[in-house]
Amino acid sequence: LPTTKPGPDAAQITGSPGLRNEDLFEVMFTEINGKNIQPRRNLWLEPGSYKIRVLVVADHTRPPMRKPGPRQEDPDYNLIELELEAGKTYHIRGRYNRDNPEPPYSVILYKVE
Repeated sequence: LPTTKPGPDAAQITGSPGLRNEDLFEVMFTEINGKNIQPRRNLWLEPGSYKIRVLVVADHTRPPMRKPGPRQEDPDYNLIELELEAGKTYHIRGRYNRDNPEPPYSVILYKVE
């Protein structure tokens, strides 16, 4: 995996804290470029392009699931593509789509520092 140690030659992605009053929720990173990882809220990565899969931590907003299964638990709307630069922190959040529940969330780049 492209994870690395913290430092000026690495990029950090962070998934917390959420901002519930703005319908923005924390995320846990679960996959990097198609490879599963232990879920975590922060990662240090080498600069480059990535497809990151997340789990949106917003259980109280989800409607009851009809029939649990891999596709419902792991939908495509929880992917984000990022181009990371060394020395920057990328804040990723899950946005709850209150007015359009299909899909109920989108994963956004909230800010870069």
